[in-house]
Amino acid sequence: MSISITQTISRAFIFGTLILLAVNWIIFRSAILITENTVNTKRLNEVSEYHLNYYRDGGKGTKQVDSLTISYDEFASLPNIIQTHLPESWLGAQSMHFDEDDSEYVIVAKKIDKQTYYLVENSRASEWSDDVFLMIELAVIAGGLFLVLCARFYIVAAANKISLPFRSLAKQLDSDEAKSFEALTVEGHATIELKQTVTAINDYRQSIARSITREKSFTRYVSHELRTPMTVIKGATSLLNRLENEKVSIQTSRISKAVDDMNELTQTLLLLARESNDDDGEIVVDDKLIEQELHDIDTYIQSNECQVDYQILSAFRLPVQPTLFKTLFKNLLINAVNSTAKGQVSIFLDENQLSIIDNGIGLEAQSRGYQGFGIGLVIVEDICQKYGWQFSLVNNDTQGCTAKVTFH
Repeated sequence: MSISITQTISRAFIFGTLILLAVNWIIFRSAILITENTVNTKRLNEVSEYHLNYYRDGGKGTKQVDSLTISYDEFASLPNIIQTHLPESWLGAQSMHFDEDDSEYVIVAKKIDKQTYYLVENSRASEWSDDVFLMIELAVIAGGLFLVLCARFYIVAAANKISLPFRSLAKQLDSDEAKSFEALTVEGHATIELKQTVTAINDYRQSIARSITREKSFTRYVSHELRTPMTVIKGATSLLNRLENEKVSIQTSRISKAVDDMNELTQTLLLLARESNDDDGEIVVDDKLIEQELHDIDTYIQSNECQVDYQILSAFRLPVQPTLFKTLFKNLLINAVNSTAKGQVSIFLDENQLSIIDNGIGLEAQSRGYQGFGIGLVIVEDICQKYGWQFSLVNNDTQGCTAKVTFH
């Protein structure tokens, strides 16, 4: 599914921002927890000397220093959960969280006169509760989302401004006026890169227009110029036929057939050079038409000793210039026959497509005989392009190849 530049930018922004929010939330949560533990540990370690002076002055046993802090003069007096997770030889200061009862303590262990004394503070009681911490997290996330929404409106507006020239260019390229090869322009604030792109496209379009004009002019001029010598050849062969010489008649017949083929090719080129398909008319595709086309190429069928059969479901009308359809059909059929010596060619026709299947040499080998003046398949492709038909020529799974033209 295709999406616009605005949608692409907006989606990229939202996706990237959500990832950034998630990362920031993780960093924020970790920073709060680390900060709490670090501050509590450093504070208790700093005041531990003052509280442990009790033991330096000769005090013994466990003492309640304040509502959160208790001092111990031996390891065995510590809470059981601390004894379980802390080695008896350990010295220092650290914060410990215990998943068993979700408790958290800051512990300081120091030696005084070769005896280890402990200061334990219940840090859980002085920290934010889970509910308060959750509310703060939700507030941070909500604030982030609010900023994202605000930023999104700005991003969408900026993306629309950026994409406006591209939409204008795409609209022009998709319009009927684009076919006239007029110079393209862009609306809105165009970037340097877009201006360079439009300039390159216009130069390329003008080059194509000049090439098409030259090709069509050449085709028209050459086609018209060929008619004069072909008329002269036709007249000469008519005069030679009056000699009633059998050998001469055979050669004049071949000349006349070649002139007819050239005349058909000339007419085809002229029709392809026309600007539009208006008033092209239509052709009735039926058994009579197929039989006539097979009769016209009977020489090729006989010389290749090829069997040709056809199947047409029912007669139908096809909106196409009759000469062009006949040229297309004949070129495809001659190509199949010349590739299938002593083989089989099958024709299938309906209102949707034409299929010509042979069991000949396939596409890799070179067919013999008539080559359609070397441009047979090129003309087929040009005719299909003119009417928007789909043409394919592929090898069969076993032998030979299939030429297919889809009319719709």
